[in-house]
Amino acid sequence: MTKSKDESNKLTYETATGEIEFTLMSDMMFHYVMQNSKTALTGLVCALKGLSPDDVQDILVENPIDLNSAGKETIMDIKLTLNNNEILNIELQVYPDKYWISRSILYLCRVYDNIGSGDNYSLIKPTTLFCITDQTLIPKAAKEFYARYRLTNIKNHHLYTDKFGINVLQLNHTDLATQEDINHNLVYWANLFKATTWEEFKKLAKNHPDIEEVGNMIFELNYDNQAKELLEGQRRYREQMNSQYTAGYTDAEEKYENEIVKLQAELKTLQEELEKYKSTNK
Repeated sequence: MTKSKDESNKLTYETATGEIEFTLMSDMMFHYVMQNSKTALTGLVCALKGLSPDDVQDILVENPIDLNSAGKETIMDIKLTLNNNEILNIELQVYPDKYWISRSILYLCRVYDNIGSGDNYSLIKPTTLFCITDQTLIPKAAKEFYARYRLTNIKNHHLYTDKFGINVLQLNHTDLATQEDINHNLVYWANLFKATTWEEFKKLAKNHPDIEEVGNMIFELNYDNQAKELLEGQRRYREQMNSQYTAGYTDAEEKYENEIVKLQAELKTLQEELEKYKSTNK
């Protein structure tokens, strides 16, 4: 890594002010920080799972990244093994995605398939996908700060299994947090993700040595020329992919708009004819 000496000599994490260009909402930044700060990772996992730090005997990042060789298209979800008996996937979703539900289920199923051919099914590790987002990924769902989805019986709501699920932390709904969410530090972590200035971040990090460590890493990467180039390249890649997706969806809407209007008119005519037929054949 090559640092911008003029800037890094003038500023430190403690004295930095103004906007944080690359925050924890940058998935590469998030991945780098979490794989290099076990205390911060433990804190986030405990918040997401409602655990005490004493419950975490071991936590291992299964897919660490190397910034010196990371490409802009690198998959940025974090795959963890907790206490050697549970698998967690943590993913940031910072762009809208019409197919997020299908994609999240696919990701979860892939990770849940965690035994070899011929192995005993008792060896399958419980698996949870955690999504941290500021997007509306499930439009018809009631607004909620922290949602937990599991397989249940649709009649009596009997839980089929708690070993397979998806949790969604909705950063833009901290006002809907429960007392349990607050007690588990989920609101605190949500505010860390949403912090866009050094002033906001330092206020949250005060008296939290583990988060001060996170602040130092964020500062380091924001003032490291090579790291910034990687972060900017990935951001542009993600923005381009999102723009192409949005443009393609819009083009399709425009292309078939006239046809849809025509079909709707035909359907209305058929409905009117049906009602007329019913009224004359009573």
